[in-house]
This record gives sequence, C-alpha cells and structure tokens, in this order.
Amino acid sequence: MSSSCVTLVSATAPTPLVVAHIPRSAPIAPATTNPVDDFFGVARTSSRTYDSRDVPPPYVDAPEYAMRAAEPVTLAMYLFKFGFLFPPFWIMGVIILLSPLRAPAPVDTPGAWLPEKTAAERALILKRMRTVELKWARRCLYALLGLIHIIIALVIGVVVWHALRKM
Repeated sequence: MSSSCVTLVSATAPTPLVVAHIPRSAPIAPATTNPVDDFFGVARTSSRTYDSRDVPPPYVDAPEYAMRAAEPVTLAMYLFKFGFLFPPFWIMGVIILLSPLRAPAPVDTPGAWLPEKTAAERALILKRMRTVELKWARRCLYALLGLIHIIIALVIGVVVWHALRKM
C-alpha cells in the first residue's frame, strides 16, 4: 500500500505579524461607529463608549395611533359584545338600525347636552356617534344572521340523522 502526500508550498513569503503597544495612560479614541448601535439608532453624544443597552430609546407614540381618536362607546357596541352571552341582545341591536338617533334636549333647557359646545360641534358629535352606532348595529345583524344559520344547520342535521336512523 502506498499513500501519496501532496505538499503545497506558497510562492510568497509570510508577512510578519506587527504588534503595536499602546500605553495605559493614553486615551482610547472611541470607534467612529458601532454596527449594533447604528442598527438600533443609538447616537453617541460624548466620547464615552457605552453598550447599546445602556440607554433605552425614548417612547414615542406612532403617528397613526396618536391621530386616530377613540370611537365613542355606544349602546349597540354593548349589545353586540354581550350578545355572545345572551343572543336576544343582538335582536335589540338590529332594532337600532331602524331607529333614528335624535338629538337630546336643546341648549336652552336645564341639564342640556354638551352646553359648552357650539351647535355645529354637537351636530358633528351626533353624526360621529350615529356612524359608530350603525357600525355596531350591523355587526349585531351579522351575528344574528350567523346564529340563525347555525341553528338551521343544526335542525337540518338532527332531522336528517333522525330520518336515517329510522330506516
């Protein structure tokens, strides 16, 4: 048995390793950038070097959340949510689709609704509330239709099962 061994010899001579000595008293200049800090957006404000975990980023709301106002709480919203516990609430929510939203008492009467607002602002608030109310009332309608479909499917299933069992 013979084994062949191949040895590769480099044509260039190896370069010597140069080690520089930095005295301890000399200040170490901070690196111009740290890739981790650059990735997470940490800016260096002084010559002090620090880890990117030292200073958490400031908390700022995203613009799309800050610009959107919370929708008003309406009766139809509660009827939809509690309809999962007591489905007849969905029927009452559907009735809201048919009923008009009337403005409360005029400003002149005692105990008026939003007396500090102008008539245009009250009309805008009523319009917004009606829009939200109709949205949740439609959800009540869809939930009620879904429940009716499920009940019909169960009844058909039980009738078919009972008819096939009798055969």
